[in-house]
Amino acid sequence: MQKQPGLPRRESPVSLALFDFDGTLIPGDSVAYYLRFARKQRAVNAGEFLRALWAAAKYGMKRMSDADSKSAALAFRKRHDSKALEELDRTFVQHVLLPKVYADGKKRMEELRREGKILALVSASTENYMRFVAEALGFDVLLATPIEPDGTVKRNCKGEAKARRVEAWLAENGLTADFASSWAFGDSKSDLPMLRLCGHPVQVNPRKALREMAPEMETVIWKQ
Repeated sequence: MQKQPGLPRRESPVSLALFDFDGTLIPGDSVAYYLRFARKQRAVNAGEFLRALWAAAKYGMKRMSDADSKSAALAFRKRHDSKALEELDRTFVQHVLLPKVYADGKKRMEELRREGKILALVSASTENYMRFVAEALGFDVLLATPIEPDGTVKRNCKGEAKARRVEAWLAENGLTADFASSWAFGDSKSDLPMLRLCGHPVQVNPRKALREMAPEMETVIWKQ
């Protein structure tokens, strides 16, 4: 993980605002949206699409890991050059993801930015397109799932890995966090390790499992 080159110099400790993406800032699963978009753009052939759907079904049945399911969805990338893939990713974000971002979420981000928080997008979605999301929405930091050139996912930024990525980023940048004054936003039980880092955890449009596991947390409903 590289230091964030555009992040202004900060004195420690810093106060953070950590945001999950899928289900928190947008409805639904961005990887599924990405696969469908790539199919429409003819970047994914019929065989690749069917194999990705089968992998998603196996993940749903708990017969495949999330990382392996994502690898199957992104396997088409090994057939394309980097320039074509960058254009695909940028166009996908512009035309599919950004219009789905909750207006309430963007408003909360702006409020926290004005308060001087470091805004971090902490997502299990993959870096290849999430970097354009982070840039468009003005995040200071992106901590997402890295992928290999062939689309393989080896280190999924999910669950406990989210909290570890935040702590590693702080250490790599010589920072300590004032977690008591920090905020975190998530929608599922896999966000709990990240939510529990912060003094102000918020469930956004939460799934049933998260509500049951952390009934004490603040809950908000965000809309377009």
